[in-house]
Amino acid sequence: MKYAFAMIACVFAFTSAAFCSDACVQTDYGKCFSIHARYAVYTADGMEVLWPVGTHRLLWATSGTEQLDTLLGDRPSDFFIFGDFDVCPLTREIPGEMRHVCIKEMKNLRQVKRKPSTR
Repeated sequence: MKYAFAMIACVFAFTSAAFCSDACVQTDYGKCFSIHARYAVYTADGMEVLWPVGTHRLLWATSGTEQLDTLLGDRPSDFFIFGDFDVCPLTREIPGEMRHVCIKEMKNLRQVKRKPSTR
């Protein structure tokens, strides 16, 4: 029981804080922008992806994911993390291709258990 309470307290501590990366700055590829998104790690290839909620777009998070990886722990394929992210583009926008971004800041993080795949 004490362990469960400690885990809940730890998750709450992560979700209420805002994390930022000084290494992520605006580039020639466009201004930094804010999104409400779902972060996921796909373990087959280790790709770290942001899906802006309500779109068909995927963004490849190439840096600034360290705190998210810590929150996911040693089982990243079991959870998603939803939150508000400030990201800066690292490549130009090409329709149909995943745009590379770095995560500058994240807040309001919420960990959600993934549903088992039916495929």
